[in-house]
Amino acid sequence: MFVRIFFILVIGLFALISCAVKDEQVTFSSLFAERFKKILVLPFDVYCPTESPLPFHCPVSGVIPGEIEPYAKETLDRLLRHELSRYQGRFDFVFLSQENYELLLEEALSVAKDHVSVIRYFANRTETQGILYGKIFRFRERKGRAIGVHEPASVAFTLILYDGNSGKILWQRTFDETQRPLSENILNLPLYGKIKWLTAEELAERGLKSILKSF
Repeated sequence: MFVRIFFILVIGLFALISCAVKDEQVTFSSLFAERFKKILVLPFDVYCPTESPLPFHCPVSGVIPGEIEPYAKETLDRLLRHELSRYQGRFDFVFLSQENYELLLEEALSVAKDHVSVIRYFANRTETQGILYGKIFRFRERKGRAIGVHEPASVAFTLILYDGNSGKILWQRTFDETQRPLSENILNLPLYGKIKWLTAEELAERGLKSILKSF
C-alpha cells in the first residue's frame, strides 16, 4: 500500500514539474530568430587545464572538471546534431566537421589577436550570424548496471552562442550532473526519466534536452 501511494505521489509531482517547465522564460529563438538565420555549430572541445585563453572565451564557474571518456566528443556531437534538428524550422544550422574546424581555426589564429577576432573570422568565412560552441568538462561512464552501480555516470558541459559580429555571448547554459538515487532528490525524476541508473550518453542526452528548452 505504501509503495502504491509513493508512486502516485511521484507521478503527480512529475506532472506538476512538467507543467512548470512549459512556462519557462522567453527563449533565445523567440528573441533572435529573425536576426540569426544561419548558425555555425562547432564540434565540442574538451577541457584542458593548460589551455590558452584563445580561441573561444568560455566563462564557466563552479564546475569541477573530471574524467572524460575518449568517445565523449563524438557522442556529444552526435547528440547535439540530433537535438538541434528540432529547431531547423527556426534556424539554418551549419555543422563544421572536426577536420574543417581545425583548418579554419588555424587560419583564424594566424590573423586574430583575441577571441572576438576569432569569432568574427569564423562567422565571415562561413557566412553565419551566430556560432554555437560547446565544451566538455566531465564525461564519466557509470560503473555497473542499470539496476545497480558501483559509481554513477557524471557529465558536465557548457553550450555558448556567440554573436558572429560582436563576439558577445548571447546565450549560455551549463549542464553539471552526477546521477544520485531518487531517494536523495525526487525532483530529479523529470531529468532521469525513469528509475534506473543511466549511462553517460543517456545522462548527456537528457542534459541537452533540458538546457535547449531555453534556446
